[in-house]
Amino acid sequence: MSDAPLTEFEFAGGRLHGTRLALYGNRLVQWGGDAMETVVLGQVASVRVAFERDARKLNWALALMAVALPLFLAAGPLQRWLGALGRGSDAARADALDGFLQAALNAFVALAGVLPGVAGALAVAAAALLAYFWLGTTTFTLAFGATERVFAVRGRNRQLVAFGEAVGEQLAARKG
Repeated sequence: MSDAPLTEFEFAGGRLHGTRLALYGNRLVQWGGDAMETVVLGQVASVRVAFERDARKLNWALALMAVALPLFLAAGPLQRWLGALGRGSDAARADALDGFLQAALNAFVALAGVLPGVAGALAVAAAALLAYFWLGTTTFTLAFGATERVFAVRGRNRQLVAFGEAVGEQLAARKG
């Protein structure tokens, strides 16, 4: 039996950065960090490789935009309206209650002034989630009897797909 791998895949980034998978005639070997694991192909029930997009990221992005847009649209009118309320007559400011109302309205004006920044931050977060949704992930899954092992990389990765196909072909040849 040859000791040279049939094919290999190295994770260039992400959580598995530096991890390498190597397919041999009868086993799959994973090297990463300070560990090595060997999986006998006879123990693998199935192999799956897929490009997926996480719909939760899209839902969160839409929810953040749904919050950001009204905040941004309400900030200007709210600031103008509260500012106009705070500019009362000079005679009315002599009263202590009117002074308290003036301070409260000024605080609300300041809060309304912050709303565009909050809306902008929410919009940036939504854009980042949309980007992660659009990029998606390519996942390589080994299924065993009662468990599975998942290896994922960001984006559409043709090399991982090709590696998964090679593992599937080797598995089919062994069981066929």
